[in-house]
Amino acid sequence: MFMTEVPSSCQPIERRSWNMFVADGDVELAGIRAVESLISNEVLASADYCETTSSTNTRALVDIRNGDVEEALLPKCYLADGQTAGRGRHGRSWQSDGGTLTFSVVMKQRMSDVRQMQILPLAVGLGVARFIDFEYAPLQAKLKWPNDVNLGGGKVAGVLLETSGDAPGLTVIGVGMNVSSEPDLQNNAQGVSLRSLTQVVGRIIHRYDVFAPLVGSIVHTINEARTDFNSIIEEFRGRCLLTGQEISFQYQNRECFGVCQGISEHGALLVRTSHGVQTINSGEARLVRISKG
Repeated sequence: MFMTEVPSSCQPIERRSWNMFVADGDVELAGIRAVESLISNEVLASADYCETTSSTNTRALVDIRNGDVEEALLPKCYLADGQTAGRGRHGRSWQSDGGTLTFSVVMKQRMSDVRQMQILPLAVGLGVARFIDFEYAPLQAKLKWPNDVNLGGGKVAGVLLETSGDAPGLTVIGVGMNVSSEPDLQNNAQGVSLRSLTQVVGRIIHRYDVFAPLVGSIVHTINEARTDFNSIIEEFRGRCLLTGQEISFQYQNRECFGVCQGISEHGALLVRTSHGVQTINSGEARLVRISKG
């Protein structure tokens, strides 16, 4: 059981370690309480919470490379009130402010288990979508393969998975969610429309009110995927934003076009082109978007 004496105010914290929870800087009291609940409920085993960092994924990867992540203390969450160089997929930047939620979770994941690695991106996005549906019914989140989460006609959350050669059995799962603001998405050549939970739900939502249930839903869905692969695929198919739509994608260094046929039993994107149905795996897809032409 995780126990700690929580500060009575959000005064600067030099660098305190409470058992398996490290807080660094002038962090928010609401964030401290959310992390405490996740550890006491055994959703997380440890956490590192700071006021500002370049990227929570980078912070986690540095700790992994330095041997500072103990497998016995996983899942471990890296949380920041603000990040200055957050990364999205394909080199894009994820902007952060007081209305966004940015965190990373380090979990055990065997790279040799190809099927599990294929489904992991889908499971993370599905965990976010399930959280939205449960907390804000009758709204239903859609998923843009492999793991962008859309709500109310725009992107509300994104996911970035990374690994380090120093510890191939660990995966860093980065999540960014627009809770009460929609910061600009840099390098947004596709003209992605952004939404926030507050905007779509129609009332003010505070980011650390959603943090604990969101992390819980993600971790639960990942664990479910390890034993019930098929149900994850089926649920993702029901939420797939691209199925039946004309899309463009990068394949063998050239832009191709086709109609999305859905998701394969292995979690790949199926696209019908002039050359037949092509299977787009996560390692091969560079850009997938709904065409506006």
